[in-house]
Amino acid sequence: MVYGSNEIYDRALDTHKEHSNRHGYPLHILRRPILDGVWNKYAILLSVLLEELAKPVGERLEWLFWSDADTVLMNPNMPLETFLPPPEATHIHLLLTKDWNGMNNGVFPIRVHPWSVELLSAAMSYPTMHPDEELFWPDQTALSNVIKTNEYFSKAVVYCPLRWFNAYMRMPDGIGLNPDSPPHLQVHPGDLLVHFPGTPKENLKSTLGPYLDIAESHRADWEMDLETTGYLEETRKFWDLHLVSSS
Repeated sequence: MVYGSNEIYDRALDTHKEHSNRHGYPLHILRRPILDGVWNKYAILLSVLLEELAKPVGERLEWLFWSDADTVLMNPNMPLETFLPPPEATHIHLLLTKDWNGMNNGVFPIRVHPWSVELLSAAMSYPTMHPDEELFWPDQTALSNVIKTNEYFSKAVVYCPLRWFNAYMRMPDGIGLNPDSPPHLQVHPGDLLVHFPGTPKENLKSTLGPYLDIAESHRADWEMDLETTGYLEETRKFWDLHLVSSS
């Protein structure tokens, strides 16, 4: 979702366009709000899900990959498929990450499946169904509560390492690490993207700017080939362990 004209968000969006162009991914951008505030995230996802599910099976996208506007795509050589569960894990429909506050829904892959429509519909209706419940981060808390309280949803969700596809910032070249972000959550050269949750608009330029400069210069030390990032082996081990432990 990118509304109006904002230089930093537009530059960040361009990094995602570069990534999509390299891999042939369609890119959906919501330019005008449909609902109030943050609920537009689930609205646009539901719109695309329903559009895809109306197609014959062989013509559908298999997964959607949501990214908040305050994300910079750092390694356009990294395929999104890198992080998905293996083909036999047909029961897994959503991949999420956690930080020190719990679940963060700023970046996540979700399968094109009726389950996903049901989940997002339940999350969108949560404030109506629970009018007296305070939602600290409205859309995020609603989604978290729906997953926590419903086994049908929770058993199809897997929490992945945050660095995979939702890494947080550190200053370029490791200078001035964010004191709130443990090293295993921080973006490293070769990682897919960096996310800046909760950054005030007045700080966007100073916070995202250094990473945008790196992304736009296409530095070889950041734009690694998949084979040299270590993620092929890391993701394989993760899914092997998860599927064994959950069987």
